[in-house]
Amino acid sequence: MLIKFSPPMTCLDVVIDHRIRRLCRPTWPPGKLPEPSTHLSILQRYGYKRGRRSDEINITSQLAGPATTGGILVTLQQPRGDHPFEDGIEAVIHDCDTFSALNELFLAASCGTLNVKDHVSLVDLLPFTPQRADTVSSRVLRHTFEASRLAICAKMPDVVLCAGRVWLPCDGRNLKTGSEAQQRLDLKGDLCKLEAAGIGRPDPYDAVGLQGNNGELVVMSKVNGFHPACAMTWHPEHTSLRQLLLLNVVKTCGLYRGDWREDRWMDILREECFKLTDNEQSTSKSPTKRRICTVPRRTRHLHDYAPVYSTIQEDFLNSVARIEALQEKDARDIYNTLLASKLSYKCNDASVVLRKVWYLCRRDWPETCDTLNRQCVNDIALDIRRLLEGFVNKPLQLRNPRLQNIFQAWMADLSICVVSHDSIIDFEMLANVFLQMASSIEEMLGDLLGPTLIIIDD
Repeated sequence: MLIKFSPPMTCLDVVIDHRIRRLCRPTWPPGKLPEPSTHLSILQRYGYKRGRRSDEINITSQLAGPATTGGILVTLQQPRGDHPFEDGIEAVIHDCDTFSALNELFLAASCGTLNVKDHVSLVDLLPFTPQRADTVSSRVLRHTFEASRLAICAKMPDVVLCAGRVWLPCDGRNLKTGSEAQQRLDLKGDLCKLEAAGIGRPDPYDAVGLQGNNGELVVMSKVNGFHPACAMTWHPEHTSLRQLLLLNVVKTCGLYRGDWREDRWMDILREECFKLTDNEQSTSKSPTKRRICTVPRRTRHLHDYAPVYSTIQEDFLNSVARIEALQEKDARDIYNTLLASKLSYKCNDASVVLRKVWYLCRRDWPETCDTLNRQCVNDIALDIRRLLEGFVNKPLQLRNPRLQNIFQAWMADLSICVVSHDSIIDFEMLANVFLQMASSIEEMLGDLLGPTLIIIDD
């Protein structure tokens, strides 16, 4: 029987880059039979030793399952302090943005064959420790790091996706061996090998080894990732970070299957994401540089998104200008120009920001924010109207028929959102318009490279 697997078009509210989508494949365990693992009992014993509640211990061990050796494991930083453990694992996953994002990522990367509840082990570097690390004693930190290490070694995962890092007060400093601060840093031991190295940073090693529970060397493949909150919460307007999140999970699945191959464009995406987050810090200190991220790392408010959207629309117009200069040539030239324009990425950026504005507009806000929030909505609405008027007054000159059809459909949908100058714009509908355009562009890019459908003979 032939089973058809078609990767999803969207993940984490963005259209998937066609190159990443081509790499999403069904992922099943290798042919060898898995052996029972003691890593769950290690976590459970430590949870009881720390005096944690039974429901928290049970859910923590379920998230770290299955109770077999091998497979895929994701390291995270530490648990939240208010998970609804009493409601069961499904409720905990649904209530946690991190777990929900990882679940969606693995479902997309594996074409629906992997999920975090049944197939992927989630282990905190500091299990059963919701407190800030700098408020926990050195003794407890050492024991907690050791419990995590022992559990991971007992699990003996085939691949580890490193998506968490515990920042201790002395991290990142030049310390002398034997100093008190160095001793505190050494609390992590070998577990520091399984911490995320940073967004877009290359993996120093393809595999790492930890000393096992009986002194043996436990070797596992390693993928340097980053916490989903970096893309979903701290930098939501830069959707290239969501693409990198998915690429990291796709690589994890590929290493597990044994068919992973690196390509140059992957390093380019990593480098762009690294510069994106690195430049945010440098540009915030230099007023002469163009701001890449206009909002500092904190909880976003509605009025923060007006300047963010304005910047995205400017970038969108620059992308349009690049493809408007495209001459009708062979498929490779069309592909390269369209890819270099990053038009689909800018559409994804706009869609995410406008959807966030729509969501925040539905919530009540304090009276003290009323003027700022209304001004934000008016500013974004004015930008949208100017965008549409600009294309109406100066129609695009596109030589490629398919691109021309894509833009005509986009403009028709955009005009529906802007009924009149006196009406309130439907930001959700507007977000869907940009999302649909991103989908059309990525479909065109994918068609220029060939089909993505995967057929398995079962």
